[in-house]
Amino acid sequence: MNTLIDKIFANLDTWRHFPAYQLERRADIFFSIYLPEYLKSVRGYDVRSVIPEFPIRVGTIHSKKWVNKSFKIDYLITLRNPNQILFVELKTDQSSRRPKQDWYLKEARKAGMPALLDGLRKIYHATDSANKYRHLLRALKDAGLIRSIGKTTFDIIEDKYKISILYLQPKGRGKKIITFIQLADFVGKNRDELSSRFSQSLREWAKRTPGANGV
Repeated sequence: MNTLIDKIFANLDTWRHFPAYQLERRADIFFSIYLPEYLKSVRGYDVRSVIPEFPIRVGTIHSKKWVNKSFKIDYLITLRNPNQILFVELKTDQSSRRPKQDWYLKEARKAGMPALLDGLRKIYHATDSANKYRHLLRALKDAGLIRSIGKTTFDIIEDKYKISILYLQPKGRGKKIITFIQLADFVGKNRDELSSRFSQSLREWAKRTPGANGV
C-alpha cells in the first residue's frame, strides 16, 4: 500500500515521536469523522453536532486574573436527546493527561452550559477576532444553544443541561474512557481504505508510547 492516504498516516505514525510534533492537532479531524457513529452505535448517544476547540473562559471557573483567557475542550458534542452535552477530551499521548486539566473539565461541568456560554459572550465582546467567533456562534446556534447573534453579543438559550465528560485516549478503563483499540475495532469494520488505514494507526498509537524505541 503506497497511496496518499497511507502516506498521510505513515507520516503521522513517524512524526508523533518527534519532540515538538502535536499529533492531536493533526489527527483530530479523523477522530471527528468516526466519533459520532461510534458514540451512537456503542454508547447509545445520538449526536446532533460536534464543535471542536470550544473555548472555556478561565475567569468563569477559576481566577479573575485571566478574565478573558480560555482553555479549550477538544470536542463539545450536543445530542439529540434533550438537554445532554458531552465534553470529549482527546489525548494521543497517555502521559499528557494532567490532573489540572481534569480539574478544569470538572469545574466547567459544574459551572453549567449557560455560565460557560456567558463566559464565551464576554470573550466575544472583547475579542479582536470577532469574525472567527461568529463562525463558532453560528455552529452553536445550529446546535440549539444560542440565538440572535449580534455584532458583540448573543442570546443564550437557558436550560439545565446534563454534561458528561469522556476521554478519548490510547489506553484505560472505565465508562468515561474510549480507548484507541475500542475505536480501532469499530472503525476497522468499514471496508474503505481510509477506515482501514486509520484503524491500523490507532492500534500503533495505542501500542507504542511517543518517543519509544528511539535511536
